Amino acid sequence: MLGAGIAVTMVVLGIVTTVMAIQQHRVPPFFPPGIFLVLDVLGVIGFGILTAWAIALRKQAAWHKRLMLCGTILVMSPALGRLLPMPQLGKFAPLAVFASMAVFVVAGIIFDLRVRGKIHPAYYWGGGVLVVTNVLVGPLGFSPPVLQLVERLAA
Repeated sequence: MLGAGIAVTMVVLGIVTTVMAIQQHRVPPFFPPGIFLVLDVLGVIGFGILTAWAIALRKQAAWHKRLMLCGTILVMSPALGRLLPMPQLGKFAPLAVFASMAVFVVAGIIFDLRVRGKIHPAYYWGGGVLVVTNVLVGPLGFSPPVLQLVERLAA
């Protein structure tokens, strides 16, 4: 259960760190603050959901491994933001981060197709969470409530 405690700590600290970055005006210049807030918070919440599910299914190794992989992929965006040439990507930066994350899910799917001959259902769920969280980033990141929250945090 130590792993579960670490995962909970990651979710809490991920949200706190994102909020503190906005409060201290340390948002990367290539992300509007609302997008930064929503992208990071949804990613860490998605990680928490998939990781909790993986822990619940830890006796089913195939599910556990794949859900953990997908959960980990969801918290890769800060690392990818440092590896990719984000300023040069401009408005396509969030899409580049999403595509880079999706590559890892696709790699797992290809592995399963080659080794097992079929796609494990965990990839549909994990990939679905990745897609849903990223589709929500734009509409939520530019929504009036999020913009007001960011304004209050940055004041």
